[in-house]
Amino acid sequence: MTTETTQGTHFWFMTIHSPNAAGFFMNSYQGAWTPEPSATRLDTFNAIRRYVDTEDARARGGIVTAFDIQPNEL
Repeated sequence: MTTETTQGTHFWFMTIHSPNAAGFFMNSYQGAWTPEPSATRLDTFNAIRRYVDTEDARARGGIVTAFDIQPNEL
């Protein structure tokens, strides 16, 4: 199968646990990412965390309980 959609070189997921008025909010986020050639795993984690915080205000100030990034090919 081929697709016209270009995906990143790596698949990632992140789960964040955040406080809210009801007690807490937990959500998982995922996507594809192409890190800069000189990027470290920490650089990539921080960039993805900033992205998630921008996309979902409920994640801001939360604790990352899970994170993984792997090559996006089978």
